[in-house]
Amino acid sequence: MKQISKTYYTIGSLAKLTSTTVRTLDFYDHKGLLKPSGRNEQGHRTYNDEDLFRLQQILALKYLDLSLDEIGKFLEQGGKDFKTSLEVQYELLLKKQEHTQRIIATIERVKAIVKDNDTIDPQLIILMIHAIQQEGELKQWLFDRLPDEFVESMFVSGANLEHEIMIVFNNLLAMSKQGLQPEHPLVQERGLVLKLILNRLLEQPLEALGKSETGKILMGMEFPSNFQPDFINYLLEVFRHLMIHSKEGEGE
Repeated sequence: MKQISKTYYTIGSLAKLTSTTVRTLDFYDHKGLLKPSGRNEQGHRTYNDEDLFRLQQILALKYLDLSLDEIGKFLEQGGKDFKTSLEVQYELLLKKQEHTQRIIATIERVKAIVKDNDTIDPQLIILMIHAIQQEGELKQWLFDRLPDEFVESMFVSGANLEHEIMIVFNNLLAMSKQGLQPEHPLVQERGLVLKLILNRLLEQPLEALGKSETGKILMGMEFPSNFQPDFINYLLEVFRHLMIHSKEGEGE
């Protein structure tokens, strides 16, 4: 980086100019992150414009929640070129913005569900948090395996149906913990509601899922789950009984 001017700053003036403190600059000096470029006639530390640029980098990276060790490595590897550094900072800020937006979305969705329920199973909240945090990765993972239009429609529909799905999941979680068996009429009633919602989400009946190419891919994929295995097995049993009753009804 070329110096624009030959301005020199004392530690006090640099602290005031950048709204930091002398104590903070002392700490960065001690950690080796920001060493003064020289000393004046009185022996006081002095900083130049390149040091000012380096301090800007440190403060920006600290805002991005990087540790001091990580900041040090960044400065050693590629922190000397101003334009490159700004590009990196910009990309990191975008990632932080996306992360913040996901957290806000999580809180909004939880608020909407809590509004309609007196009690919410903590396991459901954990699932929602993980689902939103990993939504981008999951979407890309699905795009790599399924038709683009199917994935897009699934996420659009899912955003609209998520509230309904989470309420039914919460009901089924509570029933499973109360010891109600999957074939119990109340459990089957909730299971049927969930099945109809999933039919809308997938834009096809669950029974027909295995007959289409997309359905075969979906059924063959192993989706990571944040639910306990016992509850997954419980849900599978609920759907198994639903399918049996559905076939029996068709036979009649």
